[in-house]
Amino acid sequence: FAAANVIANFEPLWAQRSPVMTELTEPRLGPERSRWQYPIGSLLRSGAPISFGSDWPVSSMVPMEGIEVAMTRQTPQAQPPAGWLPGERLTLDEAVAAYTRGTAYQAFDDDAGSLAEGAKADLVLLRGDIAMMEPAALRGAEVVATWLEGVKVFER
Repeated sequence: FAAANVIANFEPLWAQRSPVMTELTEPRLGPERSRWQYPIGSLLRSGAPISFGSDWPVSSMVPMEGIEVAMTRQTPQAQPPAGWLPGERLTLDEAVAAYTRGTAYQAFDDDAGSLAEGAKADLVLLRGDIAMMEPAALRGAEVVATWLEGVKVFER
């Protein structure tokens, strides 16, 4: 990926050992190939561009849920305790970057994905400091306001 500058796009919610994984995917792939699923951390460490998205309406469109799974590799019930393929976990900063700068890069949009002078200023304000939250609390982070291209479009 990195050498070819190919973007690795993931739906991070799938990177957990859910019933879909245990009942449908793993029996078909077998144990050897199953350990190669969703190598998000490995690809990022190799220098590959990473972006995150959603398979909505098949799965949640809530980025905070995807960030939680990218960080923990666990189901909402915190299973497995150490995370599924824990070497593939990301930090909060890495997961947020995949949803922001990574997605803008994937869309060839130099004016999005970061807070910078001249950028589009699309942003979401959350209640609380997500850097201080436990990963399991991220899915409950409340949106306070939303701006699109610098215009406030939502306020709680």
